[in-house]
Amino acid sequence: MSSRTRVRTTSTAHNRISPETSWITRRLTAVLISIWFGGILVVALAAPASFRSVDSVLSAPPAATAKALKQMGPTAVREILHYQVGEANRLMFETWGIAQLLLGVAIFLLLLFLSTAGRPALGLALAMMLMAVLMNFVLIPRISEIGRDMRASLQTRPGETMQKFGLLHLGFTAFELAVVLLGTILLVLLLRNRSGFSGLRRGGSGRSGSLSGGGGEEI
Repeated sequence: MSSRTRVRTTSTAHNRISPETSWITRRLTAVLISIWFGGILVVALAAPASFRSVDSVLSAPPAATAKALKQMGPTAVREILHYQVGEANRLMFETWGIAQLLLGVAIFLLLLFLSTAGRPALGLALAMMLMAVLMNFVLIPRISEIGRDMRASLQTRPGETMQKFGLLHLGFTAFELAVVLLGTILLVLLLRNRSGFSGLRRGGSGRSGSLSGGGGEEI
């Protein structure tokens, strides 16, 4: 298929999408990106806070915990609490990985099939989706596996394991920051034409025709 034929096919597909549908899709996509950003912030704050809570509990334990501290000793209780927090964080990261994957797929498919977004926006959405795939199927399972082994003291070289665990967490953080950067650029592209829908309703067929032709709406 020649490039001219592909362009004509894309233009025809865009013409089938009404400007109103494209506008709604863009705003819905912006909401999903905002939810994604909010989830990243919550996870970034919750994970370290949960480990700090162990020290808070041990420094001012309730009556039941104080009794266990006397019977088992603070070291054993600390290990138990750290294990519980680690398992809770593992579940949180695994759940968040699935949520990111669903958000990435939804954003890409919405822009692909229900908007007149052009290649820049689709490329950004595709990159965000691929990052979510890598995090969900590669980084998060590996982090969970090493973290669980560390908590169970199964590793014979804890120094090397800690280094590997730290590198994986650093990679996860880098991916999340990249998602925020790409998502911010995508948000700018989606929201830069703020008056698009109201202009359509006021401007009549001339405005509608210019957008539905494919050139005015593509980003």
